[in-house]
Amino acid sequence: MISMRPRHRALSAAALYVGATAVAGLVLVLTDGSPDRLAVLHLLSFPGSAVVTVLLYLTSALFGPADPPADQATEPGIALGSLVPVVGGALVNVLLIRGAVGFVRVFLRERAATRRARDH
Repeated sequence: MISMRPRHRALSAAALYVGATAVAGLVLVLTDGSPDRLAVLHLLSFPGSAVVTVLLYLTSALFGPADPPADQATEPGIALGSLVPVVGGALVNVLLIRGAVGFVRVFLRERAATRRARDH
């Protein structure tokens, strides 16, 4: 049996998380699922989806409103564009965890170096 290194396991877990979120959202859009199910996906990618949603609102405020033309009818249901905050949020969550783990590693390394310097 081939054993994976911890870094490869973490990368595989991150890719699986983002991929599963994207596939679940795509299935939801293609099956015309209810918006309540989209709320569950937002909850699963919560801190990141909130960050991406705020960035999208700020970007739309910067470039002006994106009102559809009057002759185009909007169809009810979930649009494919509503998955951007969910999948982007999953990516942001992965980056947040990576940053936190990197911070803890640097903190522990510096603490050990400080103790060694103090002991000598």
